[in-house]
Amino acid sequence: QAAWLAVDVVQCGYCQSGQIMSAMALLARNAKPSDAEIDAAMTGNLCRCAIYTRIRAAIKQAAGLPANDKSEA
Repeated sequence: QAAWLAVDVVQCGYCQSGQIMSAMALLARNAKPSDAEIDAAMTGNLCRCAIYTRIRAAIKQAAGLPANDKSEA
């Protein structure tokens, strides 16, 4: 949640509970996910505000990864 606030992810709030739950489940099974792994884990969550890049940045921040990391490891 701290990363979500720091990156200013929330706009309308419609999808946020599902987004955060999916992000936490991802980080629980993979502490350092790649962009592709983040995208795959978050695929089922639709955001009406289309803030997917901020969602990915918040997940990376929570994982301690640089926001511009493009690794596929």
